[in-house]
Amino acid sequence: MFFWFNAGYFAVMIASVVLYDLLGGLFVILPLAWVIERACNGLWHLWWTIHYREYSPGLVTSIPMWMNVYFIVRYRPASEDIPPAVLWPALAIGLAFTAFLVVYIPVVKGRALKRGTNDNAPDRVGMK
Repeated sequence: MFFWFNAGYFAVMIASVVLYDLLGGLFVILPLAWVIERACNGLWHLWWTIHYREYSPGLVTSIPMWMNVYFIVRYRPASEDIPPAVLWPALAIGLAFTAFLVVYIPVVKGRALKRGTNDNAPDRVGMK
């Protein structure tokens, strides 16, 4: 189930980038939202590693996600500001999906672990 959730999640991200490539304009909101969400997800993996003193799968792959944020901020053309009409919706969407993942994995998966009903559940709330 975890595999299919991630596959669907990444398919939506890929579709968002393709949509922006084809149509441009305000469709940049979705790819920017996913960059924000992935960067926040990396912070979550970093927190998990520090808090539980164990490696959190996804921590190493968070590094390229943080690099994406750096490249967007540092190397975008100076003449191309990210207007508030793009930044605020992207921030709202990215943070909303971050909140969903932060709540979904511990609450839903954690509940299944406590009941012992999910044989395919990760060893420790969301991790395999």
